[in-house]
Amino acid sequence: MLGYSDSNKENGPLAAAWDLHRNARRLAEVADDLGVELRLFHGRGGSISRGGGPMNEAMLALPPETATGEIKFTEQGEAIAEKFANPRVAERELEQMLDAQVRARLRALQGDVPRCARSGRPRWTPPARARAAYQDLLETDGFVEFFETATPITVIEDLNMGSRPASRSGERTVEDLRAIPWVFSWTQSRAILPGWFSAASGIDAYLDEGGDLDTLREMYDEWPFFRTTVDHIALSLARTELEIAAEYAALAPDHLRAEFFPRIEAEYERAVELVRAITGREELVRREWLGESLERRNPYVDPLNLLQIDLLSRTHLTEAEERALRLTVKGIAAGMKNTG
Repeated sequence: MLGYSDSNKENGPLAAAWDLHRNARRLAEVADDLGVELRLFHGRGGSISRGGGPMNEAMLALPPETATGEIKFTEQGEAIAEKFANPRVAERELEQMLDAQVRARLRALQGDVPRCARSGRPRWTPPARARAAYQDLLETDGFVEFFETATPITVIEDLNMGSRPASRSGERTVEDLRAIPWVFSWTQSRAILPGWFSAASGIDAYLDEGGDLDTLREMYDEWPFFRTTVDHIALSLARTELEIAAEYAALAPDHLRAEFFPRIEAEYERAVELVRAITGREELVRREWLGESLERRNPYVDPLNLLQIDLLSRTHLTEAEERALRLTVKGIAAGMKNTG
């Protein structure tokens, strides 16, 4: 079983995606050496940062060595209703997954591996710097307090949602916090930090060490893993509303906001710039209908965020206000189509 949630929470999206891809290849090599049949179990979550997204694209992005004809994965949370509640949508979902599995298996049997991916590491060193940038943010003194005050994590912890407590030991540390409330909190604040933070730092490391954008564009065009990873980061960036995230950050003490939000803002702006340069698109998302969906959604979700910010800023809430605060969490989750 490959675990996506904690991999991302501890390493960031770019480093986690690469490590999972690389270790899946290693598992395939070990299984082949020992003559053992390999079936990978992908412990995916509902959000992009926890391995979510279109299953057929994820299957085609797997290393060809792992396409043995068998695969196991989880679907959870709102993704179940979104993909399988409507019989016609469910049928189409299953068709796409079967198509992807057959194509992946055929590609593996034919040895059809993109030229830029044959080495497994095509001059590709960004994950180390990406991981370092991500962990540096989380480990900076005061970050936990910033997270606690700039997101509605304290409200989420008290909701009667989820099968497990938000923290493993009840302490307020990033390491101890479970992945779902971690992603849920950043999604509520519209920062969606787990889906993109440190990606720009990692790609800039590649460029600083002699890499070039033409190679990255070639990798995006030819290598399904890289294309899917970039598209997932792009979608998280497109779903981010930094102006609203700034209003949440203003709830934090001034010195913490000054310490952390400019770093988040700079990483976001550079990531948008790099994604556009690599994909050759002005729009972040590849599918026009998805970008249109985001534009239509925001006018309805934004007021809920502003109401939530106002309620979070109050030191004492009446019973009615506490109920309203909980309802904003549920409303924003419904609008974003994601809890984490």
